[in-house]
Amino acid sequence: MESRIAASEVNTSGTEDVRILVLDDEQVVIEAIKKHLRDSGYKIYSAKNGKEGLRLYSEVKPMLVILDLKMPVMDGIEFLENLQLSPDDPASVIVLTGHGSDEDMQRCFDLGIGAFLHKPFNVYELKGLVKHSIALKQVGENLRCELLERTKMEDELRIYRYHLEELVHKRTAELELSNEQLQVEIVQRKKAEEKISLSLREKEVLLKEIHHRVKNNLQIVSSLLDLQSKYINSTELLDMFKDSQNRLKTMALIHEKLYQSDDLSIINFSRYIPSLLNHLYQSYNLSTSVIFLDTDIEDISIGVDTAVPCGLIINELVSNSLKYAFKNGVDGILSVYLKRDEDDGFSLTIGDNGVGLPDGFDPKSVKSLGLRLVNALVVDQLEGSIDYEGDGGAKYLIKFKELKYDKRR
Repeated sequence: MESRIAASEVNTSGTEDVRILVLDDEQVVIEAIKKHLRDSGYKIYSAKNGKEGLRLYSEVKPMLVILDLKMPVMDGIEFLENLQLSPDDPASVIVLTGHGSDEDMQRCFDLGIGAFLHKPFNVYELKGLVKHSIALKQVGENLRCELLERTKMEDELRIYRYHLEELVHKRTAELELSNEQLQVEIVQRKKAEEKISLSLREKEVLLKEIHHRVKNNLQIVSSLLDLQSKYINSTELLDMFKDSQNRLKTMALIHEKLYQSDDLSIINFSRYIPSLLNHLYQSYNLSTSVIFLDTDIEDISIGVDTAVPCGLIINELVSNSLKYAFKNGVDGILSVYLKRDEDDGFSLTIGDNGVGLPDGFDPKSVKSLGLRLVNALVVDQLEGSIDYEGDGGAKYLIKFKELKYDKRR
């Protein structure tokens, strides 16, 4: 069958260098994709079979491939097998599915493909999936570039330190010759210390940027989960997706607070917990006028190694109360307290006045992933204890101490 190259050149800032390769044996599908993506400023190339697609791929080096599985000469699966994409490749793949078998879908997953678009596709689904796929690849490429730059900086710093040591030894030997040379060495040493201090300040800025980018990447993953959830009809699966998004948001808030903090190693929980609770209420479309929020959070700062599991514990228990404690829209009270104990530990209390816990409740045997996760985080990670009360509502009393690790080198 006839193959051809077609490129749409549009001078739209930020997208004119993004190349998209469309592989489909139906010209009407190719034209539809071009029509919907043309205004976004992408350069679009097309082919009608996998063999021609491989040649085009090596020529134009696209960032995104939109691929139909059923094509003559070489189908989509053979194309992917020949391409052998890896996570480090600059290209991402969206598979168009119309009547593909489960075996074809499984083979796509085995080849590293996780983005699918069903025919006939919706224009906004197409644009959204293309935008997110390209953005995710661009973020990954930017991170790799930053890591390479950081490695280069560290190598230069090691070389500098090596030469600095040579200079120190040389100047030390010359100290016996002249007091004037000693003064010169002191001045040079001070200049070197100023450069090192400047380098440390630059690394602090870089670390802040890393926290900012980690937060943004977690938000991208959450957005992808939200996009994927639109294809799910199962209420149970949708709840699992929402729980995963809330856990991602819990960790993203940690990095957001670290980015905003003057000290990049500790989290102020009196500021973090209200932000987390506000997000959870919004996530479940609830208002504090319906479920009253009673909080008492001391001005406590916790290291990041302790803050992450503690934040996940709060997320799981508060989510559990908001979902199951108050049936049929009944008003209630949700309480969250965090205080410092006399033995330099912490007491975290989370409770509600809802339907309570069932008789014989055992957190180690429940099927709920959230409660099993809470028990594992408290006992195994924080090395703390957790007590449960189920009369007149549910109440969880958690005691733990801040984790102490040797300083990283």
